[in-house]
Amino acid sequence: MATIHATITSPAAPQACFDHVADFTTTADWDPGITSAKRLDDGPIGLGSRFEVGVRLGLVSVPFVYEITVFEPGQRVVLTTHGPAHHGVDDVRFTPDAHGGTEVEWNAEFRVRGPGRLIDPVLGVGFRRVAKAAVAGLDRALQQLVSAP
Repeated sequence: MATIHATITSPAAPQACFDHVADFTTTADWDPGITSAKRLDDGPIGLGSRFEVGVRLGLVSVPFVYEITVFEPGQRVVLTTHGPAHHGVDDVRFTPDAHGGTEVEWNAEFRVRGPGRLIDPVLGVGFRRVAKAAVAGLDRALQQLVSAP
């Protein structure tokens, strides 16, 4: 199983950070490991909202479907993905800081199931490298929320 824990401090308010992350279509803008992202349902984003993201795996892009399984506006969003060969959870928490901004805590885990689990020990190295770039991209995106109209 591959895991990551990262904390980002943004000058934007918790609700603005939450709204940006909960709309998982934004991942294509800030995560270089994502080739595409689209919403699979309609209406307000909330519990049960589903997103399809194209995840770059080597030279190909593989579609993963994520669903919001915990939705606490302005505080916490959990997105899960699972298929015959994988299971992943992204648990993101938003805490106001003393300066009117937000501390964003991202915990993610991803595991390969079935025969692919034999590569699970090696997966952690690649996952951490890709996650580091994604966290840096999210940090840049959340910094820009303050100056966005």
